[in-house]
Amino acid sequence: MINLEKKVFVQDLFEGQSVRDQFAVRDKQSPKEYSRGWFFRLKVGDRTGDIPLVYWGGSDKGMLEELYDFIKVGDVLEVEGAVTSYRGDPQISVNPDEFHKLRRADMTTVDPSHYMPTTKRDVEEMFQELIEFGEGIEDEGLHDLVMSFLEDEDFVEGFKKSPYSKYYSNNYLGGLLEHTLDDVRLSSCVADIYPELNRDLLLTSAIVHDFGKVYEYEHFTSIQLTTESRLIGHTVICERVIRDRTKEISGLSDEHILKLSHIILSHHGDYEWGSARSPRMEEAVALHHIDLLNVRMRGFIQAKEEVDEGDEEMVYVSKEGVRRPIFKG
Repeated sequence: MINLEKKVFVQDLFEGQSVRDQFAVRDKQSPKEYSRGWFFRLKVGDRTGDIPLVYWGGSDKGMLEELYDFIKVGDVLEVEGAVTSYRGDPQISVNPDEFHKLRRADMTTVDPSHYMPTTKRDVEEMFQELIEFGEGIEDEGLHDLVMSFLEDEDFVEGFKKSPYSKYYSNNYLGGLLEHTLDDVRLSSCVADIYPELNRDLLLTSAIVHDFGKVYEYEHFTSIQLTTESRLIGHTVICERVIRDRTKEISGLSDEHILKLSHIILSHHGDYEWGSARSPRMEEAVALHHIDLLNVRMRGFIQAKEEVDEGDEEMVYVSKEGVRRPIFKG
């Protein structure tokens, strides 16, 4: 082992520095040929950011491909190398000719908090506020449904740790709780403005509509989609989870169950955005736009916080690929 405790983080790396530390694998690029043999690229990182890593192999293509295939996204690698520069950007170079090494770390010794960023907000305070919103739901059936989740210790443990997304916004531990609470706060305000809305139904939907994301991601050292999510998506997973739980709730009307299903399945708004149905009720329209506003605002704010002061072109790229210039005054 190089070392069992992580000591150097990506944000601390500088050109010319020797590296002997651990980094999580975020992504892989297939081996390619260069003048002296074969190489492959990885994206590696920790909770402070990501950096490219280039492994410079020799002429033995088979040996390099064997190492490449052995490395999996989500692994933590023990890295001995040097920080170099490529087109002005830093990267870690690992060259066996210079006695550099690259090998998989013992995952039983890995502390995932070193590799995954975490919400800056207080998790327990956020969760307590969410409980207060749940307890304020007056409809007995909807109240009992919400609280059955928020009082389920196994579910809550996963919910508090889950990211909201892999990219774009709230893509860190605790991000799902953060996003959900913001949706609920916005829903409460919107319900005050539009008395035509069923407040209890809107707040319930805002609380539960993304519960499927608890099962969407694996997030030990990096955020990866589960097989279930890749095949059917978190909205369908969520609708199934909510439907199953409604069987345990007395006093919950069939009408409310059906409306909740519709709101969950339609909250992405458009079919091309992964919505199983277009919103066809006031509460569904409201939640779609609340959720979209929250994602767009949080994504823009995150992008603005992450841009380098020296960047000439500061651009926010939305989930749909829309590029928006950022003014940072």
